[in-house]
Amino acid sequence: MSQELSRLSPRLEEIAARIMAGEMPNAGRFCGACLHPLSSGGGACPHCGRLPAQVEPFTAIPKEILAMVQAQRMREALVVRGMAYGGLLGGVIASLLPIVFWDVHWWTVLLLFVMLGVAYIGAANLANTVGDALGYRWGQWEKRRRWQRLMAQGGLEALRRAP
Repeated sequence: MSQELSRLSPRLEEIAARIMAGEMPNAGRFCGACLHPLSSGGGACPHCGRLPAQVEPFTAIPKEILAMVQAQRMREALVVRGMAYGGLLGGVIASLLPIVFWDVHWWTVLLLFVMLGVAYIGAANLANTVGDALGYRWGQWEKRRRWQRLMAQGGLEALRRAP
């Protein structure tokens, strides 16, 4: 397999996520060159164009590939959730400051709820924009790093030979 194919097909990533969630079994026909799911018709792989006769198909996604997809998704989720909860924590702390400095009055309680609402909306928007972008980059970097390590260890053929 060529070193240039440094990303897995979106369809394979979707299937890997469903396997890890327990929604489907880890079984099927997957291209021996890129692991893209193959149809039962026996035609060329829609992702890399190789025929099953050229490279023996896999009957399951190797655990290393599943771990690669899981690591990518965990990093994406960590950034998004970290920004969301961090923003909420900052909002809670900021909304309590008027009560700390000016005691409990009707206007400090009203300000508390207004600031909590603004913090909630702000944290959600921050996590869904900046968090998504940063998480996606970090997840792609991790997947690319693991893919390069896999290629250095012999690629998919090494996975085929592994017990």
